[in-house]
Amino acid sequence: MQLLVLGGSGRSGRLIIEEALFKGHTVTALVRSAASFPLSERTGLTLVEGTPMKQEDLKKAFAASSTAPEAVLTALALKRVTDSPMSPPDPSVPPRFMEDSVANIVAVMKEFGTKRFIIMSQWGAGDSFNSMNFLFRCMFSNTNMKHGLIGHNNIDKETRPSGLDCVFVRACVLAEGDAAPIKVWPDDGKGINFLPKVTRASVAKFMVEACEKSDYVGKSPVISN
Repeated sequence: MQLLVLGGSGRSGRLIIEEALFKGHTVTALVRSAASFPLSERTGLTLVEGTPMKQEDLKKAFAASSTAPEAVLTALALKRVTDSPMSPPDPSVPPRFMEDSVANIVAVMKEFGTKRFIIMSQWGAGDSFNSMNFLFRCMFSNTNMKHGLIGHNNIDKETRPSGLDCVFVRACVLAEGDAAPIKVWPDDGKGINFLPKVTRASVAKFMVEACEKSDYVGKSPVISN
């Protein structure tokens, strides 16, 4: 498959690219700087410099391959002052960076006729919020962690009516490590344990597989290891 990856410069995005290449797909990635991108020499990978905040940059990425992407995967996330999830949003980044970027992606996907859209979301978004334990619900309501959740909630609400074949991957607490077996929970997360975790590599594998089959189209699976 011909795939387009957004957010490929981040930790999860790089793993999505690696997994897609490992599976034999060809990948175009829209990145801030091709020169500093760690996977720049990989066979099957085309890098396009730009930002998803500009539709013209997205159109360059879509046109970089001989055929339009068959699926788009995004791992765009809220940029923070530090890597801590408790850190405030980076003031240099527009407050609706994620939402407006995704809106631009949707518009360009429609122009190029691409239907499959795999979005890395988070556990707690939408109707999965009540499956979080009390402490998590407090943190995501009253600390800087709320900003990312607000963004994902907006994306969920604004993107569902698009008519695209969307999959909102609601990843639990992200951890480092190798890909491991995935447990898929209902969209509302009902039955999930107290502190569920999932490795970024596991999320990457799940997202690439969601391009290859239609099991989760129109759904928002909560995933953990």
